[in-house]
Amino acid sequence: MSKIERILVVVDAEEDYSKAPDGLPIELHKALRFVHNKASVELQLFSVGYERYQHHHYKDITSEYMQMRSDYVGRMKASLKALADRLSGEGFNIKSEVIWAHPRYEQIVKKADAMNADLVIQHVRAYAKIEHYHLTNESWQLVRHCPRPLLLVRDGDWSDPVVLMAAVDPMHTHHKPLQLDKLIMDTAIEVGGQLAGETQIVHAYGESGRPFAAAEVIKEQHSKAFDELVSGYNLDVSKVHFINETPLYALQNFTDQIHCNIIVMGAISRSRLSEALIGSTAEQALDYIKTDVLIVKPTH
Repeated sequence: MSKIERILVVVDAEEDYSKAPDGLPIELHKALRFVHNKASVELQLFSVGYERYQHHHYKDITSEYMQMRSDYVGRMKASLKALADRLSGEGFNIKSEVIWAHPRYEQIVKKADAMNADLVIQHVRAYAKIEHYHLTNESWQLVRHCPRPLLLVRDGDWSDPVVLMAAVDPMHTHHKPLQLDKLIMDTAIEVGGQLAGETQIVHAYGESGRPFAAAEVIKEQHSKAFDELVSGYNLDVSKVHFINETPLYALQNFTDQIHCNIIVMGAISRSRLSEALIGSTAEQALDYIKTDVLIVKPTH
């Protein structure tokens, strides 16, 4: 992964951010952490408005509703422009755009491609006191269809330094032909460097292949593959973790042990969700893990 210099920040322009600590949406606040040279990093604020009853395909649409839609989009544009103007005044290279379209995720993908975005950032909100983040259908569609690195951010700021966890599985079917684990590690290291953070490499192998192989055989096979994967990198051994736990445990709990802020994961498919993320447990955990998630895909 190359240096991040073009960032598409998907913002809900209908929200009121005046009570946020810095008056900025959390997705924009985190985007600014990537900016060290304000002139060289391009920030694009993007919001897609849509209400079914105000859409022109709706059978009962009237001129009154068309005016309501115009006013609705106008308020969104004013809100987003105010954010952009404020940061532009502080020297940031930033623009804003609001469009009316459905489905939203298709427009986000098109915009990311049009600006050749190095990173797409979208906020995922928590629901209720159980902190269940529950990705919306549109977020899942972005996971499926966005070819660009996709950072799904939760509420709450990152620590200083930012801690990233590269979740790898060198025994995965698609590891060697797609070099996906290498992409995950390269991305985590590059992003960690740009954020002045630290990167931890984690492979959880517990219960892999059981009951079809003995535990010691499983451990030996996974250990060999993991050693081969990390051998090409100059890594601090204290930041490399080979753990006898399930991937689900690693995603949900080991992150707490290493104080992780961002999990870097790989995606391999735009079709079935059960095939989209590395490891069958990744999909199960994605709704519940409390850290931010950076999803990367191979380009071929």
